Amino acid sequence: MGDNYSTYLLDIEGTICPISFVKDTLFPYFTNRVLELVQQDSRDSSISEILSQFHIDDKQKLQAHILNLVAKDVKDPILKQLQGYVWADGYESGQIKAPIYVDAIDFMKRKKRIFIYSSGSVKAQRLLFGYVKDPKAPEHDSLDLTTYIDGYFDINTSGKKTEPQSYANILRDIGANASEVLFLSDNPLELDAAATVGMATGLAIRPGNAPVPNTQKYQVFKNLEDL
Repeated sequence: MGDNYSTYLLDIEGTICPISFVKDTLFPYFTNRVLELVQQDSRDSSISEILSQFHIDDKQKLQAHILNLVAKDVKDPILKQLQGYVWADGYESGQIKAPIYVDAIDFMKRKKRIFIYSSGSVKAQRLLFGYVKDPKAPEHDSLDLTTYIDGYFDINTSGKKTEPQSYANILRDIGANASEVLFLSDNPLELDAAATVGMATGLAIRPGNAPVPNTQKYQVFKNLEDL
């Protein structure tokens, strides 16, 4: 089924990683740090610089604004930048490991020309794939899958994931013909946008994902062993 494709563009949440990971692990880790970040931002110039981009001087209002963005899952580029910075601490300290599906790990090792496109920042993506829970090793061990990835795209580099132009931008950047690329995602709106520019698409159906109506419209993958 996958022999016709030279290049694979992969979504993360709900496609190669449980959708619950972000909401149950990453978001709480971040929100538990927001008060500390806002109150003590002067100690870290990198955090101060990111926070200043919100243009909110009142610290209580700034904290409330950030938490509101997280609660509503707003794809805000400044928020994504701040989250990536905070999550780096969690990954590097061993408190966070990404539970990438075993079939996705095998897939990434088997295939060439793998690219990632997520609404999470490129920094956050690199961290996620750099600290993957190893399904075949003790709890404290982690896998580094970054060596299997040829590039990363996010809303800052390419645009929103539901807009066709974003996929045209990615095709330009990776130098591929649309028909050679298979884009895998759990979001039909993203698949429709990618199909508009001629990409082949596949709908990921994983445990915990929201039900998708009219699945017959899509090539469906419950795992990646068939590719």
